[in-house]
Amino acid sequence: MKRIGIAGATGLVGETLLRILESGPHKVEDLRLFASARSAGAKLKFRDREYEVKEVDPDGFQGLDVAFFCLESDLARKLVPQISKHCPVIDKSSEFRLKPEVPLVVPEVNPLSLDGHENIIANPNCTTIPLVVAVNPLHQEFGLNAIWLASYQSVSGAGKAAVEQLRYETEFVALRQRPDAKDSPLGPQIADNVIPQIADLDPQGNSGEETKTIRESAKILGLPDLKVNSTCVRVPVLVGHALAVTCRFGEPVKVREAVRALKSAPGVVLRTGKDYATPFDCRGNDSVFVSRVRQGAEPEEISLWVVTDNLRKGAATNALQIAELLEK
Repeated sequence: MKRIGIAGATGLVGETLLRILESGPHKVEDLRLFASARSAGAKLKFRDREYEVKEVDPDGFQGLDVAFFCLESDLARKLVPQISKHCPVIDKSSEFRLKPEVPLVVPEVNPLSLDGHENIIANPNCTTIPLVVAVNPLHQEFGLNAIWLASYQSVSGAGKAAVEQLRYETEFVALRQRPDAKDSPLGPQIADNVIPQIADLDPQGNSGEETKTIRESAKILGLPDLKVNSTCVRVPVLVGHALAVTCRFGEPVKVREAVRALKSAPGVVLRTGKDYATPFDCRGNDSVFVSRVRQGAEPEEISLWVVTDNLRKGAATNALQIAELLEK
């Protein structure tokens, strides 16, 4: 993987991907950076060299080993199929995730789904990824029947403008003043608040984010009939997503059995006893942190607390791990 293209290089995920590549072992010989028209012309540094960001052009990806697409779904719909004629594309948008012919990949969970791919690979939602990394080892041992989850999602999941909005509002709240949130990308005020809706609501009352976690987790785990109850909430945190999860299995499960399964799980850092992880703890880390493992209301249920850096394992790191699988 020496020839790499990144579309959306000036966004939070694109910038995070660049930093991971820069500090990693990959010998990048040909790096091409792209963005939407409004960000074209920007200059970004990578390993002591300055690169000019160009407007996305499918022909600009010719001869590359892999392309990372970190732009919105409307652009993905138009551009990813064209780029895929030149090289494999790992797409972070939601556009292709549920298409049967497109692999939706979390390397610790379903690496074999890459077999026979047609040059478009979907990177899952930033909440779905830590969820399936945490519950898959339990599913493999005990057989998963249902999931209940509530997510606590940082503003960086909504992009740079949302991060700046939280910083702006926090200054006002610290002075006991009400900030102006009428043009906020998050909708209501986020500082000193939580927002129980991420994306539009469907006729059943599920938000777009909740629907993603429900459908994507079923596809990744290979459980089309999996029952998932999801409530996704935006919280005033800059980076790091957290999930309160309860799983129901086909048999009674003891806490010590769940802990044993999680201890050896790839990509999982398990904390036991009174030690637990917070979004702040996980920043800059590529693992999924699991803690507060305990018995649910029924013998067949296990509850746990799951945290990850949404810009890294929830997005950029997972995409890079997919690319590394393609090399093998």
